[in-house]
Amino acid sequence: MKIKKKAKRISSVALCVLMLLTALPMTAVTVNAAAQAYIKYIDTEVYIGDVLNIIVGVNGNTDETFTYQWQAKYPSLSWVNLSDKTDRPNSKFSGVFTDHLKFQTYAELVGPDSGWKDVVFRCKVTGSKSGTFYSGKCNFPGLLEKTEIPIIGFLGLEKPEQRKIPSTTATPINSTYYSFDYIEWYEYKNNKVSRKLNDGEAFDSGMYCCQLYFNMNRGYAVAKNAVCGLYNDDGQATILQDETTGQYYIWAYYVVADKSPSFTHQSTEAEIMKGKEKTISVTANNAASYQWQMKVRRRTSTGIARYVWRNIDDDSSTSSKFSFKGTKTNALSIRPNTDFDKTQFRCAVTGENGDVIYSVSVKVTQEVKSKIIMNFKTGGSPKDTITVKMDKYTFDGVYKGSFEHEMENSNAEPLYLYYETFPGKYVITVSKPQCVTRVYEIYLYKDDISFDVNITVPYDVNMDGVVNVIDATLVQKQVVHNVEFDSYQLKLADTDNDGTISVVDATNIQKKIVSLL
Repeated sequence: MKIKKKAKRISSVALCVLMLLTALPMTAVTVNAAAQAYIKYIDTEVYIGDVLNIIVGVNGNTDETFTYQWQAKYPSLSWVNLSDKTDRPNSKFSGVFTDHLKFQTYAELVGPDSGWKDVVFRCKVTGSKSGTFYSGKCNFPGLLEKTEIPIIGFLGLEKPEQRKIPSTTATPINSTYYSFDYIEWYEYKNNKVSRKLNDGEAFDSGMYCCQLYFNMNRGYAVAKNAVCGLYNDDGQATILQDETTGQYYIWAYYVVADKSPSFTHQSTEAEIMKGKEKTISVTANNAASYQWQMKVRRRTSTGIARYVWRNIDDDSSTSSKFSFKGTKTNALSIRPNTDFDKTQFRCAVTGENGDVIYSVSVKVTQEVKSKIIMNFKTGGSPKDTITVKMDKYTFDGVYKGSFEHEMENSNAEPLYLYYETFPGKYVITVSKPQCVTRVYEIYLYKDDISFDVNITVPYDVNMDGVVNVIDATLVQKQVVHNVEFDSYQLKLADTDNDGTISVVDATNIQKKIVSLL
């Protein structure tokens, strides 16, 4: 009776792999007992994604050389020579022509129908004296599934900041699963990686990439949708795998902010009275600290006098002339204890990146009071009220309403007014019913100032209090440029308010004299 042996069904995956790895057909060989080959080592516990290692040993003459060819076989099929990347770029085998065969395993090898559990390997050895012989066979070990880790994280990575040197070390949050290897930093410009940072090179402002390499320990793998945090509050990074080495790495992008300090406000001048306190200040972006300084005169070792900037502090040890508060803040309070000349102050600001900038020099002068004395000579009715409005001019524009006074000249005695105030520029507006309002600009220094205030009625061009032919004659002379009027006289002479002086204005004054206007 003939027995028909049923061929075992082979997995299509295993069959395809073996076919892809098949080289030339097998040829007849001669067995020579002078040398023997044996399986010296084989991995008995292989996880998916690991490399399977098989090493062959040879007993033979020490002066004999050997060549190797690894082979694989599925039951009911013939032995086939394996190929590596030298013949087939997509091959998962390497070392097929050496005594050490390496096979990169992959996920398709898992499962009861894969067929790989029945595959056997051996090594064909050819000796220079012994001829060709074979090692014993070894079975393909069963693959173990790795435990997938869903979260990867590292400690010790500082957030990139301007002027700081990048972190080059890290510690895994759980060293049971993975270990840190090394970090590389890259500059990112124009939407692409531009260059790798040099050793010891610090960050500047801009975008950077961190490439952190790590290794999974035996028996563990990165989950398909695993996330990574780098322990610096910058969110999650992308986990990638090197196709050649199988090593994992992380790409993380960072925007390094510009932490350079810059001023948005600076005091430039200040006036302070002896015994009174006043504050000067600066406002700066990205400021980590402040230090106020005062310019002082010092002699060098050679006797030469020089002005230098010295730090000041709140205990006033730098100068007995002043008491200070807030010397290490953005606002410095100064109280002069004695009379002083003009003194210079500035603020040194250290930025968050360590850069130091200096404010403009603030000129502080002693504030004193002086008198503005005004002697009045006015036209119109003597009993009409004279209104004097005095405004101090500031850097932001005229400060309105600083002083306003009304008075009446009830007798023939000279009328005067004095006002005690601080030095500066003042705008004084003098008005009276029937009269043309007049504006004066006064620069008051430390000394008193006295001047005449002369306002009058329209058409009184010579301001003698009377409108007569002399005024008309002056206008005629001004028309032909024989005389020159000041701004107030021009207002008096412009009888039709057209902005120019002409014979029409002279005629109007003549009409006014004879009561025709």
